[in-house]
Amino acid sequence: MTMTNIDTIAEQLKSMSVTDLQKVLLATSNRDGSEVRRKRNARTQKYFEHAPKPHQCLTFDIYSKTVDHIHELGVDKWLQQRGSL
Repeated sequence: MTMTNIDTIAEQLKSMSVTDLQKVLLATSNRDGSEVRRKRNARTQKYFEHAPKPHQCLTFDIYSKTVDHIHELGVDKWLQQRGSL
């Protein structure tokens, strides 16, 4: 966003009445980040529950390639391929 856009929005907000501002606030989603954080934490937990640990692989190269593959596909798709999901 450019400063002119921000200035235009600021001027529009200044000219609005209280009820108009309330309508705008009610119409926009108020994301505090908790839902985003919850989903991110769930993905991270799923990854660490199912991804192999370095000591579970024969070599570090196999571990590294497996982890790279998981990151390319995503955990859910990787688990579907393995038949674990």
